[in-house]
Amino acid sequence: MTHLKILTATVLTLLLNSCSDAKTNKEADTPVQTEQKDDALQGFIQQKISDNLYVLKFQNYNTNVGVFIGTESVLLVDPMIGPNNHQLLLKAVKQLSSKPIKYVINTHSHMDHSGANAFYKELGATIISHENAKYSNALYDVTFNDSYSLDMGNETIMLRHSIAHTFDDVLVYFKNNNALFMGDTYMTNSFPHFYYGGGSAGHLGIIDKALAIGNSNTTIVAAHGKLLSSIKDLVTYREHSVNWINRINQLHGEGKTSEEIADDEKINQLSLVFNEGKRVAKQSLQRTIDKTISVETAPQISIPEKTLKDYAGLYQYENGQVDEIIYHDQKLIFRSEGNYIFEIVPLTATKFQLKGQFPNKYLTFDSGRQQFTFFNGDEYLAAIRK
Repeated sequence: MTHLKILTATVLTLLLNSCSDAKTNKEADTPVQTEQKDDALQGFIQQKISDNLYVLKFQNYNTNVGVFIGTESVLLVDPMIGPNNHQLLLKAVKQLSSKPIKYVINTHSHMDHSGANAFYKELGATIISHENAKYSNALYDVTFNDSYSLDMGNETIMLRHSIAHTFDDVLVYFKNNNALFMGDTYMTNSFPHFYYGGGSAGHLGIIDKALAIGNSNTTIVAAHGKLLSSIKDLVTYREHSVNWINRINQLHGEGKTSEEIADDEKINQLSLVFNEGKRVAKQSLQRTIDKTISVETAPQISIPEKTLKDYAGLYQYENGQVDEIIYHDQKLIFRSEGNYIFEIVPLTATKFQLKGQFPNKYLTFDSGRQQFTFFNGDEYLAAIRK
């Protein structure tokens, strides 16, 4: 594959059916459009939501990419199709519009979504992310706290933040198109992934926020898997997520190990549902269960608010790196600019586990709370309060 064929007028006539018209004519529970191969975009699957909003997926990469054509420029959502394929996606976008790419929005900072940021920044695009993206290795330009909006001339794009899959998750809602991009908080080919951020409460919370933003005709775009889904699909996914979480918690509470839970019939039925009917290796299933147990049922003690606040501060390692602990919303957050951000939960008065990390990673403080040792899974790193 050395180039992409130019879209012919005939193919455009067949493919460019307005989804906004379809939303008006279809019943709420009617399935959204099915995926179609587009011969003029070799190697890509394309779905048209409207004349100015498309979803693309490269055949060798699993991330769904949003392409919006504004009055004067183009906006992309998670434009990552592999570290060596940026030019291929750029050519595919140019098949849809020759307008300049002005904005890139990341639904979160993981590299399979943000890995092309530097490429598009060099082309002149502004990268928009939640402010917690600064505690990752993702490149960004503009950040926001709770909400943000963009006027593209023919569309208002609303960004809403929640802590769910990560600490920097963003829902991207195209108001006129009535389409919502959900990032990894909704996937049609994988287990729910809520270990890195908000746990099950955050996972269900962001789904509820999505349902509140949309209506019965909203088009939902998952990060991975099927390109387009319906609100009904999202409601069903939430139900399966609740069943998954509750079943794991129930069996763990009965004293079963993750290996035993992985043999449970209901767990395996749900695994098939989440993974498009495909069986996953028991080792992979067990690891997912271990992560879920780690974030949901990590043993912790209660520490008074005043004492928790005493742990907050800046801590410096021997190599000069500075990490920060802050007290926020009755929780301790451990973060390092350009590296990571985690909630830490107290196992004892001096030992704190990084929530959701399996195998366990933890901080051990001295009795005076002036220094800690960070076990990052591989080595012990000492840091002193600045």
